[in-house]
Amino acid sequence: MSGEFGVRSAEFGVECSDSAFRIPHSAFSLVELVIAMAILGVGLVGSMRVFPVGLRASQRAEMNSRAAIAAQRVIESLKLRPWDELSDTQATTETVDGFEVTTAIGHPALAVPLIDPARLKSVEITVRWAQDTKPHELVFLTYIRRDDT
Repeated sequence: MSGEFGVRSAEFGVECSDSAFRIPHSAFSLVELVIAMAILGVGLVGSMRVFPVGLRASQRAEMNSRAAIAAQRVIESLKLRPWDELSDTQATTETVDGFEVTTAIGHPALAVPLIDPARLKSVEITVRWAQDTKPHELVFLTYIRRDDT
């Protein structure tokens, strides 16, 4: 049996009408879908631009850490030398782990007088390197005390 807009079948117990083929009002229209995809695309492109900036910052931080480790190695090697070998000479430059490391040893110029300033030397370590075609430099200052024990 057929109705005006639907089909009835008593054999199978199925009834179809035009309301069964209507799109529910809660579905997305094509315009809404295109707008949502455009917003999603803008958000993805914006977030993808952040990744290279974060990667460069991470590389800079890694190089700063490696430079600090190179400076620490030089400082520790100076601490192992006898006191008489730590003379106030011109700055010396060497390559350590791919960094240019300049070491300057001198007597500290302190505003507060010390009991025995002859037992103290200042060590200034300058670490230089190039990254992304830009020169970088870190300066470390420490003091070495003669132990008279």
